[in-house]
Amino acid sequence: MRRKYSHAKLGRAKEEFRGTVLIADDHALYRIGLVQLLRNDLKANKIFEATSFTESIELLKHKDVTLVILDLGMTGMSSPKDIARMRLLRPDVLVVVLSASDHREDILEALSAGAHGYIVKSQKDLIGHLRYILSGEVYVPPILAEQANRSSQPEELPLTSRQRQVLEGVVAGKSNKEIAQALDIAEGTVKLHLAGLFRLLGATNRAHVAALGKQLIG
Repeated sequence: MRRKYSHAKLGRAKEEFRGTVLIADDHALYRIGLVQLLRNDLKANKIFEATSFTESIELLKHKDVTLVILDLGMTGMSSPKDIARMRLLRPDVLVVVLSASDHREDILEALSAGAHGYIVKSQKDLIGHLRYILSGEVYVPPILAEQANRSSQPEELPLTSRQRQVLEGVVAGKSNKEIAQALDIAEGTVKLHLAGLFRLLGATNRAHVAALGKQLIG
């Protein structure tokens, strides 16, 4: 699933971030390290820092903010659903969760609330994941697919050949009708396979199926 955000593009060499970053995290030492990483590796020149969700909402009113990196556990944030407040206030801004939590519910709720990506703090290549999001993609941590596999019933795994074909169609951005035509099956059959994929992946909407599908089929 690709989205284009001209306001937050990287430079021609894909080294310089042309925009303003808002870091919302109440851990001072982590913020210091993150600021240094963003300046050195992403070449981000303008960075705001917030120590609470309330403060982050105030700073988000600055029109030059183009990227928000927030911790779910910061002061004043009651749940991942608070991300929806940020998206409502500034729908043009990219919102990325950078959290110590790798709980399935947190990841899915954050994505459902409108986050453009969810990165677990223990993951490597933070800058690489941020570049992926800045390119217009939605980043979903691989652990979500792994958890889905562990929590699914044995008969649901691995994907059947038809489930994989339907999933590939969804990832490619095709409609149910287009998938049905490509596979020469009824559109109702596509919907049945899609319903199974929703249960298997633990997704809450079609966009989630596409994002999670990328992690499964590559």
